[in-house]
Amino acid sequence: MTQATEPAAAPAVPLHRIPYVKLWYLLVAALGVSLLLAWLEHAQIAAALIFGIAIAKAAIVAMYYMHLRYEPRYVIVVVLAGLVCLLILFTGLMLDIVHVYGH
Repeated sequence: MTQATEPAAAPAVPLHRIPYVKLWYLLVAALGVSLLLAWLEHAQIAAALIFGIAIAKAAIVAMYYMHLRYEPRYVIVVVLAGLVCLLILFTGLMLDIVHVYGH
């Protein structure tokens, strides 16, 4: 009895290459910009810009480090549904805080 030899499997080639180090440098630079924005005289503008940068950084982390960019669309829909629920809960909480402690 002779056994047929199966061809060796080809090495797995990644379908996508993620530049983790470049993304990390981008996140660190965004952190630096956020820290510099804290020195602005207009606190409301600074806070809005810092929150905008924080949202962008969270999107970068979710898309590349958590690999959501390469997941099926239903996974992204589930994540976005969770974020919408979180927004609804935060909005209700803020309305209650403003009602109780607001002027």
